[in-house]
Amino acid sequence: MEVHVISKTNISEHAAFTIEASGAKLGESSVRIRPLFLSLMSSQLSYASLGSLFHWWDTYPLPANVPAPYNDSSSWGIVPAWGYALVVESTTSILPGTLLFGYWPTTSVPTDLKLKPTEPKGQWIEISEHRQQLMTLYNRYSEEPRSPVSPTSPQFSDEEVQELGWSALFRLIWQAGYLLAEYVFPPKPQSNPAIHPLGMNLPWSASDEDVTSAIMVSLSASGKTARSFAWNFVQRPKSSSPLGFLQISSSPDSIATATETSNPPFPTKSIGYSNIAASASWITDLKPSKIVILDFGGRGNSLDELLASIKSELALESVKIVIIAIGTEQKVYTKEESLEALQAIAKLGKIQFNTSGVRDTAMEREGTAAYFEKVALLQSQWNTDVPKFVKDMKLVWGKGVKGEDGIEGGYERLVRGEVAPHEGLVYRL
Repeated sequence: MEVHVISKTNISEHAAFTIEASGAKLGESSVRIRPLFLSLMSSQLSYASLGSLFHWWDTYPLPANVPAPYNDSSSWGIVPAWGYALVVESTTSILPGTLLFGYWPTTSVPTDLKLKPTEPKGQWIEISEHRQQLMTLYNRYSEEPRSPVSPTSPQFSDEEVQELGWSALFRLIWQAGYLLAEYVFPPKPQSNPAIHPLGMNLPWSASDEDVTSAIMVSLSASGKTARSFAWNFVQRPKSSSPLGFLQISSSPDSIATATETSNPPFPTKSIGYSNIAASASWITDLKPSKIVILDFGGRGNSLDELLASIKSELALESVKIVIIAIGTEQKVYTKEESLEALQAIAKLGKIQFNTSGVRDTAMEREGTAAYFEKVALLQSQWNTDVPKFVKDMKLVWGKGVKGEDGIEGGYERLVRGEVAPHEGLVYRL
């Protein structure tokens, strides 16, 4: 059985090794799982760098038989990943052989979760003491609505493997894009009042959520969360549409083609990072009173370039600029860079987006079952549209935990910033 760990003091340092599985008896109200399909994304770097602050390191404590020096939990830990795991043993109503979607350890070691059922049917909450400070998003697990497979030798068709791979990659981050488009900037605010980007019932006024006199700018538009947002956003009615939608990315042609397939009821433009300086003229021609910049993790100083371009236009001097911080660039930040990023948040008045906070507020308002029913319907439509909306993207399959082809190698590519926007890293364990 293999385990991948990351240094808590220098997240570019990581290792993978083999240990024996524990034969401990499974506790009450618990399942023993084995991760099967896991995705790796740039968010792994955020989970590692901010793991102490947001308690992501606490999700899966190191197994007791981890070898030195990796058994020092003050220095090393497991950064989880999204995907599917197989239930191999259960003291709940979940049958062995069931697939669960959720936040899993990057290991092939059988792992125990203590669960309680919740709404809607088929969803569960992890209630272990060491996970109580995690945001709710990371403690919710969902049964996959399919017949159980063999818990010892699960078999899947090639089509099922592809479906599970795409779902492992997009299922969670698609919700982030959906929440941003449907709740932070709702197309029908009369029936679906807006929610602050952090959630938590913070104030977010009608003028905050209104984009009808605004230009929406997606920075790092080729990222997976940005693509998910775009798919949801371009479907809004003309009555609540922005004046224009500008997408900035490293692959503008692919993004433009994908957007055009949805026939949005408002002007759109896709440009590369090298054309940021010229973008202000397009914005000026549309005469906005507000510019909303959705920063999904723009490269280098692209945000500063965009702001400088806007400020260079006399006609845009009095335009209100709102910056929503959603993601970060695929890189390992030095302490100095992290400090600069924090200072930039204060200096530019950035508003942080939090998927868990917005989702919690949405479920509180609508009811949990109603929320997930709506999400399931739209996500089914997204699954149908994936081949054309992310036509340039491909699944890059790896196997296992250790080595260049395993999670160890995938994480190293993330650390080096080598994962291209069109690549979706998925691992079969």
